[in-house]
Parts: sequence; structure tokens; C-alpha cells
Amino acid sequence: MAICISGCGIKTENISENIKINFTDNKLGYNYGQMLIVAASENKIITNTYSEAIWDCYIDRENNITYRDNFYNDLKNYYKELVVLKKIADKNEITLSEQEKAKALKLSKTFYDENLVNREDFSGLSQEDCDKVFLDYFLVNKAKKDLLEKNVKEVSDSEARIMEFHVIEVSDFDLANSLLERLNNGENCVKLATQFSESDSISRSIALDTEPDEIKNSLGVLEDGGVSPILTNKGKYVLYKCVKSYNEEATKKNKQRIKDERESAYLLNLYNEFIQENPVEINESELKNVCENSSVTLSGRDFFTLWSEEENGGI
Repeated sequence: MAICISGCGIKTENISENIKINFTDNKLGYNYGQMLIVAASENKIITNTYSEAIWDCYIDRENNITYRDNFYNDLKNYYKELVVLKKIADKNEITLSEQEKAKALKLSKTFYDENLVNREDFSGLSQEDCDKVFLDYFLVNKAKKDLLEKNVKEVSDSEARIMEFHVIEVSDFDLANSLLERLNNGENCVKLATQFSESDSISRSIALDTEPDEIKNSLGVLEDGGVSPILTNKGKYVLYKCVKSYNEEATKKNKQRIKDERESAYLLNLYNEFIQENPVEINESELKNVCENSSVTLSGRDFFTLWSEEENGGI
């Protein structure tokens, strides 16, 4: 299930589990109604997507965890991450421009006009209260984006390159030498692999960045049709014949994978440094009250849908 409240942009797993925030002591600055904006929005998305029946279904029956339990935990993590990113933004002097503020305030007014006619459900939430929720969300996303752009190295095509090979693995060095000679004389690699290889995996897509240096350096210089020298891997002698020296689509996906890993590693280190200097605890009763009332009806567009439409040009 894709949880929208990961919208702070934090890609790392289990980071929030190590961040303890006390909403009261550490002055999150949100009242009950403000916290309910995010909770009610995510509740609406999940219910509309899966129906009311989803809430009591198990996502982990062995540990007795339902979708409702998972929702509560995600909401808790959202606020943990929000607090940390706000403080990090302040520390790095990251602020919103007037144009960015205007965009956030426009979305806030839309949300307020469409959803908060019945203000009792939100404990008299004012337009200014609503504005703060939208401004903070815009700020933490900007902070994350700015910090990643400045501190995370770009991924080059060369380091993300995916190559396609036919592969032969044997245990006998003399046989490997014989097969290398036959490959260099133009014999069909697939036929030889079918006859001699001790591995059923003949066709392989290989991400060079994940391979040991010896293999990476030997394979990286091959062009289409090229044959590697004899390489060793886990006690086997291995021959590679290059089928495609650059798989564009696979390389694009691998590039994104490496980028995500680098960003996650950077953010994890950033958060760990923060919580070591700022150990805090969460006010569970305050959060529980918000979660238990998150099924309040939103008559208009929810918080996350408004942001998504804005990012996609109003569509």
C-alpha cells in the first residue's frame, strides 16, 4: 500500500522508528485540528481506494497488525519526520520565497473552503491554522530537495550501466581455455553454454557497479560481440560474451536505484546526527486522539490530492 503521508519525501526505511518526538515538550506547534488535516486526508485516500473493510484486515496476522495499526504508525512517523526536517531547514537557513508562500497559501485556502465548513470536527480550526500546515509541508519538501541537490553526488551513465551477456561457467581451467579459443574463433556462445556450462543462467543482465573490480574492469571495456578473458567467481572459471554493451532502459532504472540509495544514505546520516543531539519522546495519547478521529468526513479534496494536482500542473 502506497502511503501518501511519506510525502515529506523521506525514502529511508525505519528512520522514524529511531526518532522520538514529544509534540508538547518540543513544540511541534500544531493543535488538534491541524494534526487532523493530514490524518483525515490519508484516511480518506485509503478508504476510497480499498473501502471501509480494509481497516480491520491484517497486514501481519502473526503479529496481530491491521491496516489501522499500520496507519497509526505511518502517521506517527510523518510527524516525527516533519519535526526533524523543520529543525534541519532552520539550521540550514532554508526558507520559502514569497512566491512559494503564495502557492502554499493558495492550496491552504482551497482546502479550507472545500472541507472546513463544519468546523466542529476540526475544533474551530482557523484559516491561519490551516495555512501553517501547508507552509510547513512546502518547507520540509524544499529543505529535503535543496539538501539532496547540494550534498548527493549525481549518478553517471557509466557507473549505472547495465550490460547484457551470454555466460559460460565451468570448474575445469583447461576446458575454460578451450572454450575461450572457440568463442574467439566465432562459435555460438549459447550453444557452447548449453553444452558445457555448469550454470543454467546463460543470459544475464549485469550492473557493473555491483561487481568486484576485476569483473567490472574486464567487462566494462567490451563492445557488442566482445569476449572476456577467463574470470573467476566462487571457484568457477567464467567466460562472458557481450550481447549488448549498453541497455538504455535498464541503465535508466539502475541509475534511479543508485540515486535513491545515495539519497537515503545521506538522509539517514542527517537524521541520526540530529537525534543524537536532540533526543526526544513522543506524546502517544495526543497522537492517539487524532488517529481515532481521523475518519471525519472531508467534503472536498484532501491535503495530498491538492499537492499532487499542484505538482502536476493542476491535473
